[in-house]
Amino acid sequence: MNEFYQQGDVILEAVGEMPLGNPVATEQGHFILARGEATGHAHRIESIAGVEFIEKDGMFYIHNAKPVMVRHEEHKPIIIPAGIWRVRGVREYDHFAEEARRVAD
Repeated sequence: MNEFYQQGDVILEAVGEMPLGNPVATEQGHFILARGEATGHAHRIESIAGVEFIEKDGMFYIHNAKPVMVRHEEHKPIIIPAGIWRVRGVREYDHFAEEARRVAD
């Protein structure tokens, strides 16, 4: 499965099955995929009916039975088709420091 969707510093990657994990609570009726470090803005799913959102070993996973929209104050909304998705951050490599780090939004 090489299907990806990206919004800013967040990537949703299609996975084959939903792992067993801990349900993630909503915040003001939304699922928060990631929060910006500088602004506090958030990548979020606002229409959560039919969406399962869990955390497993520090990673978030989404199972959505129908397409959902991911919104963020500084990015265009994106539509994620029905499926099972792992939520991860974009990483960059600093050749001078010889290290990889998560891109900050």
